Amino acid sequence: MKQIDTRGQLCPAPLILAKKGIEEATAGEMIEILTDNDTALCNLRNYLAELKLTPQLRSEGAVHTLTLVKPGRLPDTSGAERFCTTPGKDYIVVIKSDVMGQGDSQLGQILLRAFVNSLKEAALLPKAILLYNSGIKIALTGTDTAASLQELEEKGVAIIACGTCVDYYEVKNQLAVGMISNMFTLTRYMSEAGHIVYP
Repeated sequence: MKQIDTRGQLCPAPLILAKKGIEEATAGEMIEILTDNDTALCNLRNYLAELKLTPQLRSEGAVHTLTLVKPGRLPDTSGAERFCTTPGKDYIVVIKSDVMGQGDSQLGQILLRAFVNSLKEAALLPKAILLYNSGIKIALTGTDTAASLQELEEKGVAIIACGTCVDYYEVKNQLAVGMISNMFTLTRYMSEAGHIVYP
């Protein structure tokens, strides 16, 4: 059995260690991935789902253990095929604040709400919307922007919230939409995007 111990590690380290360990394991080998971080657990499960792997989860106190058997062949997830769009026209939206532009913050919030609520009517939808820093606040329960983000998610747009930011603002239980992820995933989306829109 191969054990990948990521306890005490913050994202994206657990995901990087797990990816490396799974690649190094032999086909048919049992693998245990240990983590003591809830955000890391969420990211690891999302990553394993991309690999079409369904691990068994065991939690003892703060320590979570994911157990799986490495298949003979792993799928290539580098292209994020489920978000494919017309070549040359794919784009992502990166929202790094709960206001749009600089100046009066009240006006900035009004403008950002208008942008997000209008985005769902666009002829060409973004491949993903990344939320970090105070930008995650637009995905919280009770906001009209969260409802628009839910509509976009239902149309196939990936809504991805920075896990470190969710923990910093202590709003994990208030997040109404989206997947909590890490800087590794956000960086991947930004580096692979054909175009990035910063409202």
